Amino acid sequence: MKTTIYTAYHKRAPLIKSKSISPIHVGRVNSNQPLVGMGGDDEGITISERNSAWCELTALYWAWKNDSDSDYIGLMHYRRVLDLTGRMPGGPAEQSPALFHIGEWCDDVESWLDSELDHWDIIVPRTHLMGQSVETNYCSNYPSQDWELLRQIIYDHYPTYAKTFDAVSDNNRLRLGNIAIMARPIFERYCAWLFDILFRVESSPHDRKNYNISQVRFLGFLAERLLTIFISEEESENSELRIKETSILNLTNSLVTPYIGQEEAPSPQTVNIAFSADRNYLPHSAAMLRSLLDHADLNRPINIFFLYSSISNDAIQLLRCMISEYPSVILHAINTHGLFDNSYRSTSRAPSNATYNRFLLFSLLPGLDRVLYLDADVILTQDVCKLYDTEMGDAYLGAVPDWIMSRTLTGPTKTIDPNVPDLRKYHYETLGLSDAQISRYFNAGVLLFNFAAIHNLESIGKEMVRKSEEKKYLFRDQDILNVQFAENLFLLDPRWNVFNSLEGAYDRVPQSGWSRAMAARRDPWLVHFADKDYKPWLAKSVPYADLYWQALVRTPFFGEVVCKLRQTGPARLAWRDRGVRAGRKLAERFPFLKVPLLRIYSRLRRS
Repeated sequence: MKTTIYTAYHKRAPLIKSKSISPIHVGRVNSNQPLVGMGGDDEGITISERNSAWCELTALYWAWKNDSDSDYIGLMHYRRVLDLTGRMPGGPAEQSPALFHIGEWCDDVESWLDSELDHWDIIVPRTHLMGQSVETNYCSNYPSQDWELLRQIIYDHYPTYAKTFDAVSDNNRLRLGNIAIMARPIFERYCAWLFDILFRVESSPHDRKNYNISQVRFLGFLAERLLTIFISEEESENSELRIKETSILNLTNSLVTPYIGQEEAPSPQTVNIAFSADRNYLPHSAAMLRSLLDHADLNRPINIFFLYSSISNDAIQLLRCMISEYPSVILHAINTHGLFDNSYRSTSRAPSNATYNRFLLFSLLPGLDRVLYLDADVILTQDVCKLYDTEMGDAYLGAVPDWIMSRTLTGPTKTIDPNVPDLRKYHYETLGLSDAQISRYFNAGVLLFNFAAIHNLESIGKEMVRKSEEKKYLFRDQDILNVQFAENLFLLDPRWNVFNSLEGAYDRVPQSGWSRAMAARRDPWLVHFADKDYKPWLAKSVPYADLYWQALVRTPFFGEVVCKLRQTGPARLAWRDRGVRAGRKLAERFPFLKVPLLRIYSRLRRS
């Protein structure tokens, strides 16, 4: 028994594909570039050119006219799939899983199809409960002329369905998405009935020239109502019909992995860059991207993967508008939905938990040979493609040493964190680093991942995600990365990650590291505003601030940063810094106050 479930795609999205699940590019005849890893609805007998009005139904029509082999035929969407294995039973018709692992789900579905499908004739979503009747809902959003025309066609050409049409029209339950799986005899009967009705609606002389962007898809929306009518009629006419109802898994708000698998790997010339931010760092991310694009070789295709959380669609659109002037650059905005919101934050460290998002690259992008990760608070002065092309052999990771961190090699190093009073001891005992590993302890702001050399990508990613829950890493994701890649590290040219801290911060750095750091500072290819006290947007003068402002001023977020700067002002910043100094002195006299004072300090840093 052969089953084919066609999954409709109209744009690039994570590829859901297995033995029985066949992705199909709908409206491909009108597309400039076919989607990778799938066929299209423009071969054989087709209505691909009418996709703008027919939506996913061009895939259904293609299956009806061209698939003569399958015993069961179904239709789903790239972001709406049937919950065949009952992962989220009950509740609303549509459910949104937080995580969706394509491989695991496809394996479960194939197992279910092999063992269970022949027990059913039809599989459809449970009915969605609306606040209005089906007719009122449709006519409130779309021109009523098409609903009335639909009614008349059924009355005239399919009178046995008239009673069911009226019952469904007056009810408030609807089966969403034109999603279903049917045994072939039922599928053939359904499609013959459905498309005859819709072709009659389409060919009517009604004036539709003023339909808006949603209303021009009226045939797809009418079809949802017709599926509801068809299933109701089948139930009433055949008491032995075996119908299984499931939830719809709506993936719109899910983190779907992989985002790019092996089958979708881009050309070797493509430069793949990732970064992460929450809303607070979005303006600084825009400045980073502007500097990157100013210096990049734009003759090469560039994929930019933005892992974000708590950012509105409108704000993301501003970023897209900024990048849209570069035809060779594609922005992939991937919402992580605050996956790490509850992960560990050390008492003395205030950065957003969005920094953990880089751990997700291993499961999101296994189809890429390498990925360059950049922190949001960097500014480039050279071509990022040269950094991306760095020859690093079989090393798993390329990075630049955090020279300031290596000061622990010269003796005990106090911290303000009550759980890590001595950073030197922490390096040796908690992280388990040797002197050689401490000397090349790297900063996580610039990371060149060599995925092609890593054979256990998924397990490494899962291990680092697990470690993010352990309450022992002072520098959080950076410490975890240093432990994970201590023996598989390639040291990048230091000019690719130059801190803007004052030179005094390097006073205790061993001589060899100090010399290399100072040389890099004289000719920085990438400036990193890493130190919390040396951010150029904090109403104080800091080294290399001009590079940041020159980039930011040519982004949509310049006014937002300037307004916040005026609200903060030097006077308020000076008051805050005096409060922090006073708090430190108080904690030295009364150690039991250190933790609550640090919490207050953290809030002050973010204010």
